[in-house]
Amino acid sequence: MTVKILSSALAGVQGVPVDVEVDVAPGIPAVRIVGLPDAAVGEARERIRAAIRSSGFTWPARRITVNLAPADLRKSGGSFDLPIALGILAASGQLHLQNTVVGAIGELALDGRVRDVPGSLPLALTLPDVCELLLIPHARELNSSAISHTSARCIAIASLADAAAVIEGRARSDRSLPAHQVHEEHVFHDTTDPGVQELSEIRGQPLMIRGLMLAATARVPILLEGAPGVGKSMAARALHGILPDLADAEKLEVAAIASAAGRLAHHTMRPPLRAPHHDLTVAGLIGGGTRLTPGELTWAHRGLLVLDEIGEFRRDTIEALREPLETRAVQLSRAGRSIAFPADALVIATGNPCACGELVSPEGACRCTSVGRRHGSLALSAPIRSRFGIKVRLAAPSRALSLMPSGEITTALARERVMLARAACSGPIDRERRFRAAVQRDALPVLSGRATVHVRDLAVACATLDGRDTVGESDIAEALFFVGRR
Repeated sequence: MTVKILSSALAGVQGVPVDVEVDVAPGIPAVRIVGLPDAAVGEARERIRAAIRSSGFTWPARRITVNLAPADLRKSGGSFDLPIALGILAASGQLHLQNTVVGAIGELALDGRVRDVPGSLPLALTLPDVCELLLIPHARELNSSAISHTSARCIAIASLADAAAVIEGRARSDRSLPAHQVHEEHVFHDTTDPGVQELSEIRGQPLMIRGLMLAATARVPILLEGAPGVGKSMAARALHGILPDLADAEKLEVAAIASAAGRLAHHTMRPPLRAPHHDLTVAGLIGGGTRLTPGELTWAHRGLLVLDEIGEFRRDTIEALREPLETRAVQLSRAGRSIAFPADALVIATGNPCACGELVSPEGACRCTSVGRRHGSLALSAPIRSRFGIKVRLAAPSRALSLMPSGEITTALARERVMLARAACSGPIDRERRFRAAVQRDALPVLSGRATVHVRDLAVACATLDGRDTVGESDIAEALFFVGRR
């Protein structure tokens, strides 16, 4: 007898539906798993055999063939343990599926318990549209309320015996909850950000604070340059604090990406923050490797990626940002496989103009050799510099910071202003209309296509942050200043 249980495999940070076909036929007792399984999937036979016996069922002494379709998609991990076990029980007559299309994910322990697996959230999100009953493991990161709008029943289970009871409609040891109630206590609820840098603590840099506000509103990459100690790293941390909370759809995207990374999703409303060390490789930044795993740019999706001391990063690593910063996505192809990773992250980079930091200082002379100057932010290639729509050059304060008053804008106030400004900037079409209405009155200098888009977005953001619907001369002038056309 042949039966089919639905499951899914992880491709990058997204799940791909997989048909788990199980055939139990007379012959010499053996188990064969086909369909490009890796070592973890191949070892499933031993875990499944022990789990079936521990759950009160009988291991069929027959020839068992398991096919994971499509055959050209590589399968990895232990997420296929539960669907394979349910397929063996159904094909051997010990479980009645009752004409129900069943989907399942989960790794089996030897005693029959169902364990969570890395990527369980994106794996589960692919199945409700193709099955009637979805069985998922008890896991805090599986916020099954995300799939409650579908027609499938989503039930969290603790063991193989529970899964069999649910399929046959029998009573089980733990309570069966509808999809919108499973683990509802773990729905996104945290609004705090314990590592935030208070914006009002930054003194003597009003231009930098304005640049941070514009970057958060227009979601334009920002580059901070200046001598050591002027507050560039502090400003990068402050920028994360003024980013608005995630929308519902964004929360689900961030949680799915964290789940695919094998990390427990914290279900916070705050955007993710990533600040990798400067020894980062190309694969570590945009993704890659033999298994095409995501990189830091994807982990920072819908959040902030901080490249502190960008001049110290490897040149090939920084150059790999050219296309992702334009398309907000990473497209990787290896040996006939092609995977797209989301990469809609706001990037902020900081750097000294040279090794000593005095290259652009009017008071002192640069003491660096030519090698030292090649490690400065000014040594970035022109294509990379052009992708940073906001460039702020910071000068050392003229007097002691203790004598300067604290900033007037707090992090909470800045976040509220940015949130309102983003809502007022409805989309590219509206920004283009508002910008063109102003350009008809004020001629622009000759700009590249990328610089024109940056000027447009920043001019509209300037007007919106100041509470105006109409883009004026001052807004265009300020946008040109931050873009670098001084």
